[in-house]
Amino acid sequence: MSWLSEHKRGWRLVILGLLLIAFVGPWAFDLINVPSEYSCSAPFIRLRGDYCGKPLSGMRILLALVSEFINIVVGPVTGAMVITDLGHGFLFILGALLLFLPFFSTLLLILPGNRQRQQIIHLVVWGLATVSSLWWLLLSPAEWISSQLWGLWLYIGLAPSMLILEVVLAVRRRPSQAR
Repeated sequence: MSWLSEHKRGWRLVILGLLLIAFVGPWAFDLINVPSEYSCSAPFIRLRGDYCGKPLSGMRILLALVSEFINIVVGPVTGAMVITDLGHGFLFILGALLLFLPFFSTLLLILPGNRQRQQIIHLVVWGLATVSSLWWLLLSPAEWISSQLWGLWLYIGLAPSMLILEVVLAVRRRPSQAR
């Protein structure tokens, strides 16, 4: 365990790389209705029943986040969105933002300096990312729970693993500081 404490910067860089790989990988499907007697042509994949899906990367979620934010800001003014739709858009932005925050908190911890407050925030961010990724999984349609969505599965495995690792390191560091 002391090796992990001594090489925090190195393995956090590896985690950043894994997060980037997860975000580039597929997270969801863009569904189209194709009757089952017809085949799905690439890049679409036959999912269930009369549906084919095109894998969408996690980066597309980031683009959707930006688009939804613009829609929330501009939509009520232009009349393209009514006030009652703001709640749905706000929840989407909050949920998607929670998925991307660990990247930035990990990046901040890699920078030189030992900041106790940032480490606490980092733990909270990984905890929220874990809950958000599991929530994303639970709310996803059944056909999305596929091994072909390896980006989502990498993230879902990475979030709780990092939360556990960071908590263990934080707990192990506390008694040594008390001496």
